Amino acid sequence: MIALGRLEKVEIHWLFGFFERQRSVLGGVAPSADIAQVQHRVMMVMYPLGFLKNLLEVCLFVVALATTKSLVCMILEAQRPDMVAALRGIVPQYWEVLLFSLKYMAVMALFGGALTLLASSPLTPEHFHEFVLSKAFIFVFSLVGEGCLAWLLVPAAVRMLRPLGSPIVSAQDRQMGTIFAVATSAGTLALESLISKAESTLMLDNQWESDAIAAANAVIINTPQLLLFIALALLAIKTSGEETPLVAEPEMN
Repeated sequence: MIALGRLEKVEIHWLFGFFERQRSVLGGVAPSADIAQVQHRVMMVMYPLGFLKNLLEVCLFVVALATTKSLVCMILEAQRPDMVAALRGIVPQYWEVLLFSLKYMAVMALFGGALTLLASSPLTPEHFHEFVLSKAFIFVFSLVGEGCLAWLLVPAAVRMLRPLGSPIVSAQDRQMGTIFAVATSAGTLALESLISKAESTLMLDNQWESDAIAAANAVIINTPQLLLFIALALLAIKTSGEETPLVAEPEMN
């Protein structure tokens, strides 16, 4: 989310300027001499703003997942995909979208806290801290974490995509969703590594060129996420009882 990242930088710059200015007893405004206090105030404001930014980002991804499912249903029913209609159909699910987003953030915070604890705990030796911060460990830890995350949240995601009264999520569906999620995470990490290496060789003079390349790279990196959304949508449709060509039962002789 490049726009959200740029907005966060603007917020930090504005907050520093706001807290750095102090009103003088003689009138007017004077710069603050206590930079540490200014930084503390900025961070106290940025923590809740950062949480809201992350929640908004996760909600947008969840909305994209639900929208993808609606578009897939339209295609399977030989209808013309209608983005407006698909988005309008999500409105009644606003509570499910918010609840799932909060669940996702809670599980991510749990795994992020575990990694931070491993990397900074005084109970573990220093060389172990270096190993935990290595690219190889972070890659493996990310895949394991994604697998655990998917195993915990795939049932909730599939239930969100299914109509009320649909069958419960089976163990096979849960396993398939977990496999899709881990494969997506591996593909995303591989693309991110390749693009990062390619970006390091570029020398850009203009900010707009850098923003344009960053936007294009963000689309490429998130391409596996779209494939995951489609896979989860098909998984949700498969046994939801929706009448689509994909789930038509063969006639018994």
